[in-house]
Amino acid sequence: MNLFEGRVGEGQFHLDQGVMLPLPPCETPADVHTYGVRPEHLTISETGIPATVLVVEPTGAETHVVMLIGSQTAAMVLHDRVTLRLGEAIKVVPDLSKTHLFSSKGMRLN
Repeated sequence: MNLFEGRVGEGQFHLDQGVMLPLPPCETPADVHTYGVRPEHLTISETGIPATVLVVEPTGAETHVVMLIGSQTAAMVLHDRVTLRLGEAIKVVPDLSKTHLFSSKGMRLN
């Protein structure tokens, strides 16, 4: 699972470098410290979270991608063969129904 450290504010989850992740449509406690999303629950989109491709690994029917979001490394599994270049700027979106929010004590909040 990709785990991002940050804080909640203005209806979004704030990472470093001004990067913001969307929050799921639920009441979000102020104690959220970590935002989790599995690699298979991220997709490439025209709009979304800016990311930089670090590694691309085609594995047959899937493509595994390692990327930088803010200063944090994240993984994505795409269920297609996708052509990406190292260093390419892309945008990704999480499936908000499958994100996980954790408190500063590691307790799941949603």
